[in-house]
Amino acid sequence: MNKIVLLTLAVLLSCFSHAMAEVVEAAGEGPSKEQALVSAMRSAVEQGVGAYLTSSTTVVDSALVEDKILSHSKGYVSSYKIIREGRTENGFSVTISAKVDNKTIKGDIDALTILRNNVGNPRILVALSKKNEGAQIFKSADFLDEIYNSIVETLTDKQFRVVDKASAERFAQQVATTHEINTNLNKAAAYGLKFNAEYSLLYSVSGTVRDGTVGKGVLLRIKSQLIDNTRSQVITSKLVEQAGNGQTIESALEKAARDGGKKIVNPMVEIIQKNWMDMQQNGALYTVVIDGMDDSEDIARFTGMLEKFPLVNSAKEVESGGGKTTFEATYKGKRDQLDRDVIRTSRELGWTLKKIRAEGARSSWKRQ
Repeated sequence: MNKIVLLTLAVLLSCFSHAMAEVVEAAGEGPSKEQALVSAMRSAVEQGVGAYLTSSTTVVDSALVEDKILSHSKGYVSSYKIIREGRTENGFSVTISAKVDNKTIKGDIDALTILRNNVGNPRILVALSKKNEGAQIFKSADFLDEIYNSIVETLTDKQFRVVDKASAERFAQQVATTHEINTNLNKAAAYGLKFNAEYSLLYSVSGTVRDGTVGKGVLLRIKSQLIDNTRSQVITSKLVEQAGNGQTIESALEKAARDGGKKIVNPMVEIIQKNWMDMQQNGALYTVVIDGMDDSEDIARFTGMLEKFPLVNSAKEVESGGGKTTFEATYKGKRDQLDRDVIRTSRELGWTLKKIRAEGARSSWKRQ
């Protein structure tokens, strides 16, 4: 029985391994043996790319495949052995038997497909600052619900996704205890990212109430800050005023809140969309700090390997010394996706990294 179980496991593992990697034969030529080997690896990876695209409905721009997949073919070849080698009229030729990581190829092409098709509008966390100013009437639950619902309704009508209200209220409470959002952008951004929100819209309300000749009047003031969570920075701040009139203070407040919520969102929508499209096309800037690395060769290997992943637009060293190195990466995804690629990079280099902390667009790692 034990032999049967072991044999079954061996067969399953073999099938699983075959799905993960495929052994192919490929040839390449070049002016040197090393360049011929690189050409052969590229040819091996081309076979994997071609097989995947043929068996799926995926359509990817050939220039993207060239830049992000084929130009980093070595990263997809887990092992190889040279079968034949020789000289040609212009240099060398090499034929190899290579094990190609098809799972990684598939994952990276899928990532390119997502970029090509865009990922829709961003997700936004909408939260009220608890530091409201003015009369107590502007702190009533009905009024606050009305203005919140107006903001959310305007965003969702424009096809934006919004974090649920309970999570937003926990965020608002955190902001209240830290007093000033401007000095705690990393914390605010990290909280937004926790709920997969690319942006946070933080607002506060105040105003004045006056008696009219017929009814009641309200002048509502709404201050807001739009925070880019991936970059940990305020994109824009707005202050709008909205009047409301009614037979009662409650009805005047309801009208001012409903119209004021729309008024504060509309000028921000264009800014959000422009910023979002820029991030999708060019990537957002992230900071990665690695403790336990400051050797120049290790730094070059790390940046070179990290840049091979499709979502990485660029990576560079900005500071090193004292056993630490700080990198900046322009990345076309969220920070948790970048974390995944940082781990993949370290594994390909034979390193082990442990994440120490992360907030906003910054993450810190320890090389083990």
